[in-house]
Amino acid sequence: MFEAAGFSTVMVTSMPYWAEKLGAPRTGGVEFPYGHMLGMPGDRETQMTVIRAALSLLEEATEPGTIRELDIEWPQPFDEAKK
Repeated sequence: MFEAAGFSTVMVTSMPYWAEKLGAPRTGGVEFPYGHMLGMPGDRETQMTVIRAALSLLEEATEPGTIRELDIEWPQPFDEAKK
């Protein structure tokens, strides 16, 4: 609906496979725990890094369906993050 109205969008997700299946116009994939697509609460640096990467994807994606894995690491071991 947003894209049809002329608003470009980017989805940031840990499941880019499903974003592709659903037809998301632009997708940034992150290997982050569910519910934390921008980073840990209060981690402004990581949050801004993800947002800047998503905005770069928005600017650079020339075709619908573009998927880019964002090279941003979660700051703690995943076993800890799952708790």
